[in-house]
This record gives sequence, structure tokens and C-alpha cells, in this order.
Amino acid sequence: MLIGYPMVVLAPVAGLAADCVSQVLWARAARRGNPYTSLAVGIVVGFAVAATVTAIGLRAAGYGAADAAAFSTLNLAAYLALAFGYFNFVNLAIASLRIRLLCEILDAGGSLPRASLLAGYNTAQVIDLRLRRLVGGGHLVDRNGRLIVGKRRFLGIAIVYNILRRIVIGPWPPYDAGATTPETADA
Repeated sequence: MLIGYPMVVLAPVAGLAADCVSQVLWARAARRGNPYTSLAVGIVVGFAVAATVTAIGLRAAGYGAADAAAFSTLNLAAYLALAFGYFNFVNLAIASLRIRLLCEILDAGGSLPRASLLAGYNTAQVIDLRLRRLVGGGHLVDRNGRLIVGKRRFLGIAIVYNILRRIVIGPWPPYDAGATTPETADA
């Protein structure tokens, strides 16, 4: 019981540590691979570590079946919440146009003409690049100039994010191709 309870309590943190370390090691080993692959590997490794440490701690503490099920559920939910935070932290560095722009200005010696930045990041080019990535990854399929949903993995993620956004921010007006949303206003 003496070592079991601390192991149970610290299992989600151990899972997060394993997530971070394995994600970084995978990303360094892959070098030019898809950054989301390393994030997925990290989440799976971290989940396995959190589950294993929880199981060992529960066995050492001698909890009954009901307590073990409750602690396991709580720990795995806590780990997934921590992993979600880490995923978003890393994703911010990967996908944020604002951070990329600031880095480009810093790399140019701290000053860059506005026209140079705008020339490299006009809306059509940014959207075209994103569409090419989605088509290249099979998430969209181009059929005679019309884009059709291919793989549904990102679609599921988009639905989850839209639900969470509506919970946190509230509903937006109906989609209008010419309208400005908070996402496009500061992109």
C-alpha cells in the first residue's frame, strides 16, 4: 500500500512524461516525416505507460475491483487530458502562421518589409498549400475540379473541435464564404 498509492496518483504524469520523451525521440529520428505521426506515437506510448503504472500501483496497493476500475478510468482520462494539452502545445508550434511570421522576421534580423511578408503569404497561396496537403494526404479527393472528402480522420477531428469551440466560444453565424471569422481574422 505504501508505494502503490503514489504510483496510482502519479501514473498520468508518468504517461505524459513518456508521451513527451517518445514524441521528441520519434520526431528526431524521423527528421522530415509527418509531425503528427510522432505525436500519435507519443500518445500511444504515454497511454501504455499510464495504464501500466496504474495497474502496477493498483496491484501493489491491493485495491478491490470497484476501486481499481474507478482509479483506472480516472487515471486514463487524466492522462488523455494531459496528452491533449501537450498535443495542442506542439501543434501550436507546427501550425501557427503567426509564430511562423514572427520567426521569419526574427531570422531576417528583426525587420522585414510588410510587402515581403504579404507576398509570401497571400490568402490564395495559403489556402492552395493547405488544399494540396489535404489532397496529398488523401483527406480530400480532386474529381474533375471538385473536392470531395476522402479519408475521414480530419473530418472527425474537425467535428470534435467545432463542438468544443461552440461549447467554449459559442455558436458563430452561418458560414458565409466572404465573412470573417475569428480564425480568419488573425490568421
